[in-house]
Amino acid sequence: VNPTQFISQNGAMGSARAAIFFAIAAFVLATSLQGCGNKPAPTPTPTPPPSPPTTTTTTTTTTASSEWTLPPIEVKGSHLYDSKTGKEFRAKGIGMPNSGEDVKEWIAVLQRIKSIASSLNVVRLYELPTCALVSDCFKGFMLEADKLGVYVLAPGTGTTWGWLPGSASACTPATADGCYKAGAVLGWGQTIIQRFNYPNTLAIVMGNEFDMQMLPFIPALKAYVRDLKAHMKMCNTNDASLTKGQMRSIPLMYACSDDRGNEGVFPKADYMFCDTEATSVDIFGLNVERWCDDSAGKVVYDGINSFIAGRQYPGSFFFSEMGCSKTNVAGHVRTWTQVHDFFNDFPAIDGFTAYTYSGNKDFDMFDSPLANATENEDGHHFFSGMKALGDEPQTNPAPSQRPTCPSTILGDAITSYHDVQTYNTGPAGEPSGCPKPYQNSNDDGRSDVVVV
Repeated sequence: VNPTQFISQNGAMGSARAAIFFAIAAFVLATSLQGCGNKPAPTPTPTPPPSPPTTTTTTTTTTASSEWTLPPIEVKGSHLYDSKTGKEFRAKGIGMPNSGEDVKEWIAVLQRIKSIASSLNVVRLYELPTCALVSDCFKGFMLEADKLGVYVLAPGTGTTWGWLPGSASACTPATADGCYKAGAVLGWGQTIIQRFNYPNTLAIVMGNEFDMQMLPFIPALKAYVRDLKAHMKMCNTNDASLTKGQMRSIPLMYACSDDRGNEGVFPKADYMFCDTEATSVDIFGLNVERWCDDSAGKVVYDGINSFIAGRQYPGSFFFSEMGCSKTNVAGHVRTWTQVHDFFNDFPAIDGFTAYTYSGNKDFDMFDSPLANATENEDGHHFFSGMKALGDEPQTNPAPSQRPTCPSTILGDAITSYHDVQTYNTGPAGEPSGCPKPYQNSNDDGRSDVVVV
């Protein structure tokens, strides 16, 4: 990743303006999580000894929902598991484009993707139509995804509001605490929880490549994880919450840049998984761009897989964006050979979302963000690879190890995230801002199903 390239979540607004956003968070228009930090989003823009298996997210159900068919995915030990069957879940996905304001077009694009790749079971969203944060308009998309057997990665940051800054100049003061508050990101995340409390929400991607230009301020990410988990716990326990006793603990993912390769990625993974479950991500995503040649790419992926297998993190490791820039590939068309037998070759990696359907000419598989887009040769290679995924090895949850928090990363001192304080987000952070239960409802509006 080239650190000089644009990150779309950059913003420049003072704390006074941010405070205004906190009060009106639920009513501001939705916009995008940026894509990989060195490209626009798919838009027109000493370790403790092993412990017993860590269950990061747990789902207990007493009755099935008639409206939804897919069970939630849980994080246990170092991998993802189907909460109903107990089988290990292997994610095979692609980045969705911004398909505009018509939710029907989003559904049509999803149907197009699934018709080409029946094995595909995940899409990553970067942007949302305007209505998605102020109404249930996007539920139709989620229901169609459920029908098609597709889980969704929802955006945990925005741009107009709900952003994480890409420059210290946007933070007042220029500290991790100031950066956390600059763009009202906590209110955005709480609103996403309200609008994406569905069984097929695989995770909320609560940051994308913030580490690339803002590494000294990375404690803001730990604070954000802490506060979103605390919010979901409140929704599950507060008497005024519609989801009391039923609130699902939606997994949280961070999508890390590939800047500096393993030298940069591995200590960042240590950091995002360190300390306690309450302050750690459930899934560490890597926006990996290093398979630009089949021979060298295999060596690189083998190295990542070996490190992750040995590390035994208390959470899942995932390629949150996968694919080299076509500008770095011979002939400017990617082979996508890494997809072939992916889980046999790289069993420590729980899945991938290929970058991308459309929105970035250096990574596009189609010529537009619409359902009638023309597939290019790059897309043809990827979808052919999806037919050659091979077996999906199954494992049982195993002991995990929580790493020690590093005090420095790539030479930058990392301050304590305890110095990063939570803040008032208005209605979004109150019990009244908790989501409705997605399960079967009784006459009192509460669900038959208990989710903890």
